[in-house]
Amino acid sequence: MSRNYLSASGLSFVVGLVAFIFTINLQAKEKPKQENNITQVVIACEENLKQDHDDYYYSRLLELALTKTIPTHGPYKLTFIPVMPITNRLLREIERGRVDVTWMPYSQNQRYQLTPIPIRLLKNLSDYRVFLIRSQDQDGFSKVKTLADLRKFKGGIGSHWPDRRVMEENGLPLVLSMSYFNLFKMLKSNRFDYFSRGVYQVRTEVDTHADQGITLEKSLFLRYENPVYFYVRSDNIELAARIEKGLKMAIADGSFNELFSSIDNLRWGEKLLKEKNRTTIQLTTFNQ
Repeated sequence: MSRNYLSASGLSFVVGLVAFIFTINLQAKEKPKQENNITQVVIACEENLKQDHDDYYYSRLLELALTKTIPTHGPYKLTFIPVMPITNRLLREIERGRVDVTWMPYSQNQRYQLTPIPIRLLKNLSDYRVFLIRSQDQDGFSKVKTLADLRKFKGGIGSHWPDRRVMEENGLPLVLSMSYFNLFKMLKSNRFDYFSRGVYQVRTEVDTHADQGITLEKSLFLRYENPVYFYVRSDNIELAARIEKGLKMAIADGSFNELFSSIDNLRWGEKLLKEKNRTTIQLTTFNQ
């Protein structure tokens, strides 16, 4: 009976080959996809959006960061694929490398292998929320001065939105809906008392639903820490570094602020935050 043993030199060759393959695979994970020295970046976003769509700003800001780093990181190609809401599906697609970047509020207990790029995309606007209410209910909300007062009212919110957890942990009664559009109908039909919206989101919603008796509540801000970041896969180190560097360059040369200020909803949100007659109700984010 014959046995096949590796010689010392053969064993050394095999060990070296395994180490080489492992190194190549590790390097492939750490680098963004490249074709002909062009960095390929895929996002789940419509390409031709109007300026009042949230994703318009985020996608343009990502392009700005990538463009700023062309001298140091080379050219790039941004590819748009059909939109996937910020759900488990989208985050799994990033883990699998089929999507490269998304934007969403920060969560300390992120279940997926994603890395946030810790630069606030909305500055402090994402920390503040206001309410859409039925116009005849303003007097009741004007009497709210504390979190305990607010708990006497029911809020409406998307069942899959990150804000839901924060509000529930702060004891705010909620009515849930899978549909963003249904929430306006539910508010109008007295299913709940207020619809909490970001100060940067609410301008067009007020205009769109004014003829339905829905208006912007005038006396309150709801506040909690809620930074919005770009996210990439955790081992996509080079792309994360490139985006972070590009954002810092844009902040330093003023082009970040220029883009930010060109967006009507963001500019309107900054103006809204300057209103001095509003009571700010602070929420705790616990282990968000």
